[in-house]
Amino acid sequence: MVYWAMQFDDLPTITASHLAKSVDLNHHGTLFAGRMAEWVVEVGFLTAREVLACEPRQLVCVCLDRLNFTRSVPSGSTVVILGRAAHVGRSSVAIFMEASLLTGGQPVSVTAGYATFVHIDEEGAAPHGVDVDLPLDPAARARWDQIVEQHRRAR
Repeated sequence: MVYWAMQFDDLPTITASHLAKSVDLNHHGTLFAGRMAEWVVEVGFLTAREVLACEPRQLVCVCLDRLNFTRSVPSGSTVVILGRAAHVGRSSVAIFMEASLLTGGQPVSVTAGYATFVHIDEEGAAPHGVDVDLPLDPAARARWDQIVEQHRRAR
């Protein structure tokens, strides 16, 4: 059952900022990868909840994929994390998350990856009722196709 439909490119995005404090650092004095993973999954969850317009108890994270750490984050840095839908399935939504540092006003990517969330009810996975058209934006369409291909290979 479809509760609502919309253009993929109009789906909401979520942005959050975090300060890399001493409590968040590893033995090298840079942001601990586990803390960054926590932050990006949190943004992924908030994005999935907004995209599906559901209650928190109706979502569960089932996969964290290709979370690549490409640059260290020094103490005192502001980390800005953006979450946007990458694919919307029948009962799932894959979220692309990217964390960047603001340096001189220009964002510098430090981490990117995907998290997949499943919409659930008391029985388990359940259709979420969101129907979207394919993305028009080329970068969004490439992420969509990547998720579809990954699902195809997993079968």
